[in-house]
Amino acid sequence: MERAKPSAIDRATALRYMGASGWQPDDATTALLDRAEKVILSAATPRAAVRRLPRGVFPPPELDCGADLTRHLQGCNAVLLMAATLGSQVDSLLRRLELTDIATAAAADALSSVLLEQVCDELEAEWRSHFAAEHLYLTGRYAPGYGDCPLELNDELCLAVDTVRGCGLAVTPQHLLAPRKSTTAILGIADHPVTGTLAGCTTCHLRETCSFRKQGTTCFAK
Repeated sequence: MERAKPSAIDRATALRYMGASGWQPDDATTALLDRAEKVILSAATPRAAVRRLPRGVFPPPELDCGADLTRHLQGCNAVLLMAATLGSQVDSLLRRLELTDIATAAAADALSSVLLEQVCDELEAEWRSHFAAEHLYLTGRYAPGYGDCPLELNDELCLAVDTVRGCGLAVTPQHLLAPRKSTTAILGIADHPVTGTLAGCTTCHLRETCSFRKQGTTCFAK
């Protein structure tokens, strides 16, 4: 299903992704961000697909998905599978910029990542409201590749949601997502308040090489 595009992209978060957290952009940087935001919003065609499944069905019992996802879904009797993408035109735009304008490419890459998160945040908020009417609760989003959860779970998740037809998202032989600016997530559903595994460095497989940690911050810091 198609999703509405936010009217603006969160630049503070984009600057953090670019390694400039807390920095007040000068006129040149503002102009760069203006240019990059304009082309990203023009190229993006956000789409998403979701599916609700019983906890005993997903993750597949025969697949070892690690202890972190098990903890995330503790106390949940169902899951909500989510997939979202900005579309292939954003991929084409980023590839072209990487060859012709590296500064704009870097800004556009960060802004598109933030835009994807905003799309997912809005989708999650809608489903939280939907489940609240049923007196049900959701955990936060948890994606294959977090902690000790294998990327291979992307294959099963996208198959279960039928992302190719649902939102134009496919999985590569390396279990990565295509288009590039796409994401998947698993949210637990319970009849009582649950949080799941909150975002943090301890569950991130990039924690030892993270550029944010080297600067004394995190990618999820507000």
